[in-house]
Amino acid sequence: MTPADEAQFSTEIRTLLPTVRFVDISQQPTTDTPTFRDSLGECAGPHVTLVDTSIISESMFHRDYVVRHPSGRGWVYAIVGTGLASLVRPRLEDDSLRNGELRASVPAGDTRTVEYIRELMNLVRASGMGVFAVDPLAKDIARRAERNFVAWPDAASRFGAKDAPLLTNGPTAWFTAER
Repeated sequence: MTPADEAQFSTEIRTLLPTVRFVDISQQPTTDTPTFRDSLGECAGPHVTLVDTSIISESMFHRDYVVRHPSGRGWVYAIVGTGLASLVRPRLEDDSLRNGELRASVPAGDTRTVEYIRELMNLVRASGMGVFAVDPLAKDIARRAERNFVAWPDAASRFGAKDAPLLTNGPTAWFTAER
């Protein structure tokens, strides 16, 4: 996601899922405990946790998911669990945009978190664009878009053109937003 994509995503989340807050791992060295942020744009780190505060409050998050770092300095927290989704931000790498990930691990029987993740993933699919696999050697483009892979519009416009750099999630997994 580019900064423009993150702003769009954050706005859409706050509109459709108004109880979601963001926890930024980059706070770790400077705060005693992680603080909830109102937008993705307030988070600077490579990893951000999306917390549905209608499922788990900030105080419960701190009590159940945050512990002191084993070194004695700072803290660490769970990135999956009740009311949580995990966003690993994409990064530029050579001439490509390395993919990010949005993931969750839902405890058995936790129907509220299942519904939250379903709504979050529906938002992602509705806002993103399909991507097509590219053969790294022959440069052939697949006929159908990949399932469960999407590109945000701003990123797709910068990295999806046939003559431009590609989207990737590994050395031999290349994608384009244009067929």
